Amino acid sequence: MRLKTSLQKEPKHIFFVVSCVGWTTADELYSCSEDHQILKWNLLTSETSLVVKLQEDIYPIDLHWFPKTVGGKKQTQAEIFVLTSTDENVINHR
Repeated sequence: MRLKTSLQKEPKHIFFVVSCVGWTTADELYSCSEDHQILKWNLLTSETSLVVKLQEDIYPIDLHWFPKTVGGKKQTQAEIFVLTSTDENVINHR
């Protein structure tokens, strides 16, 4: 197994700790940070996009993606995610 690491020229979560990441496919992941943003990362193209800006009082601590499966095969997009925060809230999206 090989682990490939890379650094972006410009950080996307500026001055904040990234508290959790969630993989949806081998080349796509989502990150949450204390900057109240959920970002989508495409590892093949090195593109990053803002998915959602959370409320200012939400500090994410954990993220889980549950991909939809059809006939045992994963689709390319996650259907459900759950985000927990420091104020004991659980946010889910379908």
